[in-house]
Amino acid sequence: MHAISTSPLPVTSPAHDPPQTLVIVGTDGAGKSTSIDALVHQLRNERIQARKLANVAARSWLTKFSRAAGIAFPTFIQDFLETSIRCFNVARNTFIAAHSPGLSVMDRHLYCQLALRRLRGHPDGLLLPWLARKSTEEARIVLLDVDPHLAFKRINTRGTDEESLEYLEASRAEYLRLAQHHGWIILDASMPTPQLVEQLRMIAGK
Repeated sequence: MHAISTSPLPVTSPAHDPPQTLVIVGTDGAGKSTSIDALVHQLRNERIQARKLANVAARSWLTKFSRAAGIAFPTFIQDFLETSIRCFNVARNTFIAAHSPGLSVMDRHLYCQLALRRLRGHPDGLLLPWLARKSTEEARIVLLDVDPHLAFKRINTRGTDEESLEYLEASRAEYLRLAQHHGWIILDASMPTPQLVEQLRMIAGK
């Protein structure tokens, strides 16, 4: 594991647990959903208020639909649809997190769409980077970093979607660039899930 910053959020008592937000990002196959599910389950078992909030963009669904229908969406149209869906989910989940006690753990965020734009050769634009910064001002962002070969193996094992090794290598490089630029915490996502959950709990002060 290497981390840019690992200082925990303030520890609070169960009697007074103000809203906290942890944003988990990373390339496909990094174990985001698995780690978040395990973290939230463990906290709830200890009667600590926690929830998972998914900021999906329906990229996999759009890809499968286009293949099944024989329609090749231009990448700018796909990006528009994905960005619209993700922005809606982020707005809704940010509202939920701000008005819910305890820990809200977000699976993906607007920075994921920015990473996709870079990978597709599209410009960042002005609005999306601003929205990404503003909507995470009160959150702590954690990048789950994993070797592309391990990510590729995990994706093939679950069998619900597919990504090329070349895509995963480029995706990892872009997420690491974003992490270094914005000062995110970086965790080694190749460690077993229980250890990764403990690291996330330390960061969240839970």
